[in-house]
Amino acid sequence: MAERISGLLGTFFGIPLRKKRRGNPAGNMKSFPSGSSEDFESEIFSLMNYRGTKITAPAINAILSGADSGSPRDQAALFQSVLEKEPVIAAHIQTRQLAVLSCDWQVRPVSGTSSFESASEKASAISALLKKGGIYKLLKHLLDALATGYSGSAVIWEEGGAGIREFKLIHPCAWSFDLSGKTLFTSADGMTTALDEYHPAQFVFHTHQTMPGLPCRGGLLRSLIWLYFFKHYALRDRARFLERFGIPFLVAKIKKDDFENAENRNQILSSLSRMGSDGVGVTTEGSDINILGPQGGPGSTAFQEWMDYIDDVAALAILGQTASSGSASGFSKGQIQENVRQDLIEADCRSLMETVNNSIVRYLEAFLYGTSGEVEFVMQYEPDADLEKKAAVMRNVAESLKVFKESGLEVDIEYIKSTFGIPFMEKNLAQ
Repeated sequence: MAERISGLLGTFFGIPLRKKRRGNPAGNMKSFPSGSSEDFESEIFSLMNYRGTKITAPAINAILSGADSGSPRDQAALFQSVLEKEPVIAAHIQTRQLAVLSCDWQVRPVSGTSSFESASEKASAISALLKKGGIYKLLKHLLDALATGYSGSAVIWEEGGAGIREFKLIHPCAWSFDLSGKTLFTSADGMTTALDEYHPAQFVFHTHQTMPGLPCRGGLLRSLIWLYFFKHYALRDRARFLERFGIPFLVAKIKKDDFENAENRNQILSSLSRMGSDGVGVTTEGSDINILGPQGGPGSTAFQEWMDYIDDVAALAILGQTASSGSASGFSKGQIQENVRQDLIEADCRSLMETVNNSIVRYLEAFLYGTSGEVEFVMQYEPDADLEKKAAVMRNVAESLKVFKESGLEVDIEYIKSTFGIPFMEKNLAQ
């Protein structure tokens, strides 16, 4: 009866009432997420198609203000259009994403775990489940948060939490926020529901916030949208400049009678036009035709310098540097990582690790084994040079531990871990 009343209200009054989520009590770890892939089909938002819409300063102001109030649908659509129309920004965003995706990942036992063998078996099993579910595609989708400030996916679990069937990637336009900080999901049927009404393991939601506040204010494109707007109009003005000053003028001196005769004048203009475009022409003997180059006006480099400046700012904001891979020093020298500053790669990896551990790995461990905090998802973000140095430190420490043991000296395990940053297990040190 309640469902019938709800349907009548939605039909006659257009009220998008929330559906009651059964079997997904938030915070209850004894239950399992029961959502199917169809439950998280997000609406194909086509209300604002910026491909054919002129982007103006008032429109950008209105879109950003809407996002500030927690409704970033139009902002997400605008950002997607910018990535399609501006290859420089799109290339930089992709470079930063690939710098993270090129880092190897693993699920490993947490340092200090009492049962190392058991934790290793759990880590291996969870790693296999992540690969089967499509973890690479998920990581790539979550890194879209670099541009928009947020990105999310629904986790479709196997029956009883026995594994992950798939990650249902959700379009950024399907997310919204209220001013209290809650994240809301809008499904294809128009129903909007707060994430805390679902099972806590139902969603993976990742943010990239360059400033405090709502996640939709933290994307890199938020700070670059005005520069894109200025460059867009600079290109238009540069095209007009080149049309006026970049093409030489052909001027013909004709008799006054021919000038006053409209038919003769039009024929001469037509001949000059064909001569200018084709590079060849025929004139009568004695015709006086002059070629006038660009006179006055600013140099053509002014527009290029302005656009180069905007491109450099975009590279600095996204990659952390404007130097090319050949002239950069002190940065990662990995093939895809060489153009992204190393501290940005590390920060992005750490942020992803936290999201994956809190939203996926902890629940896999709880559902499968009933334990907590014995395994963790880690990414190998150190540059090659640092890895070689760390390997040398590990060899020296291992040799020193062997000498200490043979000498009957006791070793402070915590000192070894904190000083050298090596997550040795206690069993390893005891051998």
